[in-house]
Amino acid sequence: MASLVAQGQAPAPTEDFGDLVHKVFPRKHPRPASDSAKVRKPRSLVVLPAVAYTLEARLLASVTASVAFQQPDANLSAISTTLTYTQNRQIILAVNGPLWTAHNRSLWLADYRLLHYPQRTYGLGSNAHEDDYIAMDYNLLRVHQSYYRRLGATGPLYVGVGYFLDTRWNIQSLNQDGQTLTQISGYDIGVAGRSTSSGLVASVLRDSRANAQRPAAGESYLFFALRTNLRALGSDANYRFVQGDTRRYFQLGPAGNVLAFWVYGDFALGQAAPYLDLPATGWDTYSVTGRGYIQGRFRGTSLVYGETEYRFNLTRSRVLGGVVFVNGQSARNPSTGYGRVAPAGGTGIRLCLSKKVGTYLAVDYAWGLEGSNGVFFNLGEVF
Repeated sequence: MASLVAQGQAPAPTEDFGDLVHKVFPRKHPRPASDSAKVRKPRSLVVLPAVAYTLEARLLASVTASVAFQQPDANLSAISTTLTYTQNRQIILAVNGPLWTAHNRSLWLADYRLLHYPQRTYGLGSNAHEDDYIAMDYNLLRVHQSYYRRLGATGPLYVGVGYFLDTRWNIQSLNQDGQTLTQISGYDIGVAGRSTSSGLVASVLRDSRANAQRPAAGESYLFFALRTNLRALGSDANYRFVQGDTRRYFQLGPAGNVLAFWVYGDFALGQAAPYLDLPATGWDTYSVTGRGYIQGRFRGTSLVYGETEYRFNLTRSRVLGGVVFVNGQSARNPSTGYGRVAPAGGTGIRLCLSKKVGTYLAVDYAWGLEGSNGVFFNLGEVF
C-alpha cells in the first residue's frame, strides 16, 4: 500500500550503541546474506461477526473473514468470505476479492455468490416510486472469474478475460395484492421461473492503487469490460453488457486526507437480458453503489452513477477516520428513456482493524429521496 504519511527525504542514518559494539566485537559467524535480505510480508486475518440493521435486510447477523496478504513486490491481495442471515429470510454466501501474483504480473479477480434472496423491486427507470414496490423471491448462483495479465514489464495496465455465470431459479414476482406477475414495467424476461446468463468477458484494467481497501492520493483506477452472453454456453439468449468504471484520488488538506471521485456506467445492449440481470443499485461487484437507497431501488437497461467522497483522519494515529459523501444515479426505462437523477448523501466513520496491511471497517449513514435512509457497512473503503 502506498504510504498515507507525507513522503519526504529520509534522514541520514545514525550510529547507535549496538552498531558500535558490533564494530568493536564483530560476530564470529555472521548471518548469511540470504537470511538478512528476507523481508517479512504483511499478512492479516480479520474475522468480523456483526449484528446490524440495513435497508434491504432489516436485522441481520453476519460473519466476514478477510485474508489480506502480499506476494513479493505486489499490491495487496484481499479475499473476503461473508455468510449472512437476515430478518427478511435472506441467506447470503459470498466470496470475492483481488489476488495479485508476484511483481504484479497478473491478477485474479473473483465474485462468487450463493443466495436465497427475497427482495423488493421497483420497476424500471429512476422515476419509480418507493411505494410502488413488487415482492420478488429467487435463488441465485453467481460465478464471475477473471484473469488479467500486465502489458509490458512494468506499469498498471492489464488486459483480461473471464467467464461470468448468473443463474436464478424459483423466481416469483407478486404485486402488493399477492397476485403473481409475469411482467414488470412491460418487461417479461426473467420475471418468473428461471433465467441464465452465461458468457465470456474481455476487459481492460488500469489500476495504480497499491491497496484497493485504502486508496491513497495520486492513485487511480480505470476499467472497461464487454460481456458477451452466448446460447452456446448455456445462456437463455445471445446478448451483451458494456461496463465502464473510473476512480481518481487527490490529496486535500493534511497528509492522508483524500478527495475521491467515482464515475460508473453499466449498459445492457438490446432487451434480451433477464430482468434481475439488468443494471441496478447495489448490484456491482462489491454491492456498494447507491448508499442512501435499498439494493435494487433503481434498475434499468442502463444505469449511470457518480459519487464524490472526502476522507479525513480523526486521530493522529489514523486508527479512526471520517468521511462525507454525495452520490447520484439515473436508470433507463426502455420505453421512456433515462429518468431523474436520484441524489443521496451521508457521513461515516472508518476504524482501522489492521494497520499492518491497512484494513478498515466502514460504517456510513446515508439519506436519499422519499425518506430513504439507512446504515451501510463495508470492509475497506467503498471505492
